[in-house]
Order: sequence, then structure tokens, then C-alpha cells
Amino acid sequence: MRLHVGIMLLFIALIGTRPADAGDVPVLRTADHASSTQDIVDNMRPLPAGAQQSLEALFTAMTADGVPFSPGSGRALIEFVRRACLEDSGWKLASRQGAEGAAYMVKIEAPFQHFLSLNFTPGIPDYAVFPASLRYSTSLDSNALIRVYSLLGAGPAGGQTCVSGRLGGTEEITPNPESGSYFSYTNSRTFNRFSLDGCDVLLSCAQMTSPSTLSNRGAPVGPLNKALYYYSEKPGLNLPGMTWISSQITRSSTLSVYFSLGSNETAAASFAWLNAGWKGMNVIRAHHILHSQITTLDFSRRIAENPDVTAERMAAIVNDASHMSMAGLNTDYNRYLAYVRTCRDNAKPGFLCRSNILQDLYDSEKALTVPIPYRRALIVQEQVRSLLGIATWSAEPNGKTVAMR
Repeated sequence: MRLHVGIMLLFIALIGTRPADAGDVPVLRTADHASSTQDIVDNMRPLPAGAQQSLEALFTAMTADGVPFSPGSGRALIEFVRRACLEDSGWKLASRQGAEGAAYMVKIEAPFQHFLSLNFTPGIPDYAVFPASLRYSTSLDSNALIRVYSLLGAGPAGGQTCVSGRLGGTEEITPNPESGSYFSYTNSRTFNRFSLDGCDVLLSCAQMTSPSTLSNRGAPVGPLNKALYYYSEKPGLNLPGMTWISSQITRSSTLSVYFSLGSNETAAASFAWLNAGWKGMNVIRAHHILHSQITTLDFSRRIAENPDVTAERMAAIVNDASHMSMAGLNTDYNRYLAYVRTCRDNAKPGFLCRSNILQDLYDSEKALTVPIPYRRALIVQEQVRSLLGIATWSAEPNGKTVAMR
């Protein structure tokens, strides 16, 4: 019995999930999208065979050398997403290379072109529009990024039926709320934008090119729905007695599908397969992936639907942060650290954890070694939160946001 309990706790530590009866993770659901995260996970069903076959055809064409891309091969999948996204829904995918998969589909109350401008403008990095899942991201070739994003923004022209591009990049994800694990990795991304039966469609496919780094330990800072985190750079996991375990992502593949539903609505769907664990043991299941997809896509939707958020404002935020003086950067970074310390001092023990995680993780000397680009990303994400009306460390006690330097 002791062995079985130990293995169960190990699995929970690695995958960072919580039992269904432990309560929903109140990260991103709003009154406009009332279904709870746990309801969506509990109602997950297998993706229908026709949509699964269409998904496999698209994924193969976008990742395998020598396989021509045919927009028509995605018709069954796109038609299914068109129906399924009208109510937030989760779906279980057929396994791929030993990894389970999941899909999440939503409707975004924003024009397709607006959504594309936020996600595919060269001056707006991915971490700005996906702050709930990315600590940092950068392209391996900035010139290639400008070229590819320009093609995607314009779409097919003249006699073209499709425009496509490929990019390499590195990412570091945010800590899992329960296990605390976060990782860095390099991936290859392929894009296609095309028209199918009069519908404007964009596909984005990403695959890790090699296993991730081993896990480091981090933690949420303050309410989960504000997507602010602390990164300790300490190896392992957060659960007592298991901090020595170093988990790793060995394989990750995703396909994102976006298309216009009309003048003011966009369909968005994420399909993902993930293999991760400890010493080659894959402990990821479809419902774990779906939890992450909900967190990621719901915050992105929250950004896209906010009337104060435009591509121009987002790009200006990034530009201002990139040109911030070292004095201003240090001032704002110290304000962030002060906020972390305040949350640390007021924090209560978390799920399965009897200790104060921030108390265990916070290291004032280590915090000062965080690279400058990561500090700038932190400031960009806080400015995005300010646009959404959920500022954290930049807010004064009266709720007003202090202008950053």
C-alpha cells in the first residue's frame, strides 16, 4: 500500500494535477465563459473519427518532409471546430508516438484579423499574448520572423491558394501551480494560411526539436487569475520529500487552428500531445494537457476580447520595455521582488504542501541573477495585466497603476 501511495504522489508531483474533487483552478473563467474548468475536463470526449483523420492529415503535411499540403484535407476538422467552439469544449485525441493528446476549442468575440494582428506582429512576442503559459520566448532568426509574419498577415494574394513559413524559437514556460515545475526548450514552428470554402484559416504547428531542460521550481504569486509567477532557478519539484526529482518534457507537438466565424468572431482550437515525466516514464494523460490548454487559451482570449488591447498598444508596450533605462528597469524589477516578498509573507500552504512555497523558494541573491531580457518580459506582462485591469506589483494600494519607467 505504501508503494502505491508513493507512486500516486510522484505522479501528481510530476504532472501537477489535482483530483477532480479538490475544486476548480480559478484561473481564467469569466462570466461570459461560465463553464468551469473542471466541467470542461469532466465532459471531455474522444474526437470523432472524421475530425481525427483530418487532423492527422494536416499534422503530417505540416511536419513530414515531402508531403504536399492540401487545404482540403482540413475540411472535416475545420467544420467540426466550427460547431464545437460555440461552447467551450475539450476532446481526447488518439495517441501519437506513445503520447496522449487533448484538444480545446473556443469562440473568441473578436475579428479574425484583430486576433492575427495580436499573435503575428513581429513586435509582439508570444510571451506578451500568452502570459499564463510563457515566461519568455524568442525567435532564433529575427529576420525570418519578420518575413514569415508579414506573409501570414497579408495572406494569399493573386493566384496563391496558401502562404506558408517556418521558424525556430526558444521558450520557457510558467511554473505548474501544484508541482512548481517549469522548463525551457527549442521548437520548430510551421505556418499555413489559406482560404477554404470562403473561410480564412491559419494553422500553426510546433514541435520540440529536442528534450527540454530538467525541471526548475517556481510558484504562482498572488491570485492564479493574474498569471504572475516567481522563478527560483532551483532544480526539482515543490512537493515535500520530492524536491530532488527532476522531471523533463521529452516530446511535445501542437497544432493550433484559427479561422473567421464572421465579421466579429474567431474560432480557436488547440491540439496537443505531450510526453513528460521522470527517467523516461511518461505520466501525462489527456486531462492534464487539457487543463494547461484551458489556462493558456482562455487568457489569450481574455486579451483579444478586451477593447483596450490593440496590436499597436501591445507593440508599444514591448518597445517601451526594450528601450527602458537600466535604472528604470531595476526600479520596476525591485517593485516586483517587493510584491513577491509581500505575497510570501502572507501566503498560506498550498494543495498537498504543508509549507509556504514562496518562503522555501525565495532567494534574494538568486533573484538578482535573472537575465535582463527576462526582466523586460516580466515588465511587458505586467503592462498587459494593466490593460486588462488586473495589475499586480505595479498597482498602488488604492488600485491605481503606477506608470512604469
